[in-house]
Amino acid sequence: MTTATTTQTPASTADSVATIHLARLPLNPRSRDVHQDLRDHTALHQRVSALYPDILGTTPRAAHNILYRLERERTGATLLIQSTNITINRNALPSNYTAPGVDVEYREIGPLLDWAALGRTVRYRIDANPTKSQPSPKDGPGKRPRGRRIPLTGEDAVTWWERQAERAGLTLNLSLDSPQPPVLATRGTNRRARLTVTRFDGIATITNPNNLRHAITTGIGQGRAYGLGLLSIAPHHEQ
Repeated sequence: MTTATTTQTPASTADSVATIHLARLPLNPRSRDVHQDLRDHTALHQRVSALYPDILGTTPRAAHNILYRLERERTGATLLIQSTNITINRNALPSNYTAPGVDVEYREIGPLLDWAALGRTVRYRIDANPTKSQPSPKDGPGKRPRGRRIPLTGEDAVTWWERQAERAGLTLNLSLDSPQPPVLATRGTNRRARLTVTRFDGIATITNPNNLRHAITTGIGQGRAYGLGLLSIAPHHEQ
């Protein structure tokens, strides 16, 4: 496992002053809208985007670093949505979208990131789409290489995460990887996207707090519009 500290450029000043909001939405398992969104992550992406004002333009995710992750448990599913400087408008949700009798939870994670100093130990979680770029046969002499993304699984996916974690200012002490259901999305009228997903859980030591803040704020890897790349941390306490 990689243990070297990262040498990436420090995060921008904007990252350090942004207010980062996190909303936790317990989903109603009886909602038809929920079932529709969980079948097609394009619909889920549109649902999340609709929770932000139209004044943000056509790309609210980029404007406010909107990231989200679907947590599936035996008791039901929960949607985590993170954004900078603006939080969701829960009134834009269908009336039966969240689980009855359970409130939407809101928090700011700035205090957590302020706590996350050099040498702190954290628990982490991320659902990611590990890939590598492979040259395309169309990349002939004199042409700018375009390549295509090849999904990584197993040890290749673990190696990918070790590199990403190092760049994000983390030294991995423990890393558990588990394949997740693929992300299925619609692109255009007849095109379907299928993204391979691996969940990484574990324990890490912070080696670069600025890079970590930047990675948490902006996400990691491909598929961020489809609920991938949100890195979550929490303080780790030895048992």
